[in-house]
Amino acid sequence: MLLATHRRISFEYTLLAGVNDRPEHAQQLAALLRGFPDMRSHVNLIPWNAVDEAEFRRPAKRAVEAFQRILEDRGVPATVRISRGLDAAAACGQLRNMYQKQPLDQFTVPS
Repeated sequence: MLLATHRRISFEYTLLAGVNDRPEHAQQLAALLRGFPDMRSHVNLIPWNAVDEAEFRRPAKRAVEAFQRILEDRGVPATVRISRGLDAAAACGQLRNMYQKQPLDQFTVPS
């Protein structure tokens, strides 16, 4: 189907500090995506927006930029999603959690 339509496949990749934001993770992702014909894939890198109820942290800007550079150096187009509202805790996922106050137990780093 992909070959017939020539459409690009977009992957959304949420970066979590210390979990999946290291250079080796970018190298693994690039290797995985090499299997797509003519590299018709694109990765949207989404730095995690912190919420009080989850233990995940937002990766440093430097780590996000390095991750993107590794992908692009290996021929995988990647862009970093711009988060708006971080300064007011109003970025994607933050407002929802503020008003619904549901436990986020399922969002923990495995031991």
